[in-house]
Amino acid sequence: MKALIRDWAVVVALAIVALIGVGKVGEDVFAHETTSFDGAVQAWALAHQAAVLTPVFVFITTIGSVASMSILALAGSLFLAVRGHRRVAAGALVAPAVAVVLFTLVKRVYARTRPAGLGGIVPSSYAFPSGHATGSTAVCCTLAYVLWREGYISRPVALTIAILPPLLIGASRIYLNVHWATDVIGGWSAGLLIAVFFAGLHDRHRRRHVPDAGASMPLLRAS
Repeated sequence: MKALIRDWAVVVALAIVALIGVGKVGEDVFAHETTSFDGAVQAWALAHQAAVLTPVFVFITTIGSVASMSILALAGSLFLAVRGHRRVAAGALVAPAVAVVLFTLVKRVYARTRPAGLGGIVPSSYAFPSGHATGSTAVCCTLAYVLWREGYISRPVALTIAILPPLLIGASRIYLNVHWATDVIGGWSAGLLIAVFFAGLHDRHRRRHVPDAGASMPLLRAS
């Protein structure tokens, strides 16, 4: 019971952090209070652009697209479904769909103009929040958590999957000058909120459908 309470405390804490992050960044962007911060980060990124790095970040941003993340979510869902976790697989597949709906709606509300981008070409869609950051965080964190809970990957691997891809993908959007820093931070926060929601649904499903789930989940074993 203590371990279960601890696990849920972590989930709730992450949800609160994500919600505060989305609310605070969104409020500041709406009030145009992020100009100096975004400008400073943009200037630093532009000053550190290099010919050898640009193709790398273009590749990272390509694999972090909504389409690529949707394919990753589909692959993860198929993996889980083949191993008998059909309801869990459905949840993992829904995460990117929720992310797309969320950032599409929020983008229209804020209607924030993007920075110029490489070559001075401004992308046609709005800036806040970053769809790449939102989608990659939602998908990678959800899959990492579910695969860890089901015992398919270790805790260090799960943390790597949950943190490293969204971090690099978000950084690529800033480096390529197609998003402001607060667009990416807002996207990370929104994606984390989505992932925490599905993590809660997954744990609820396990407790209802898996005998003695509380004692068998990898999170509760020493590692």
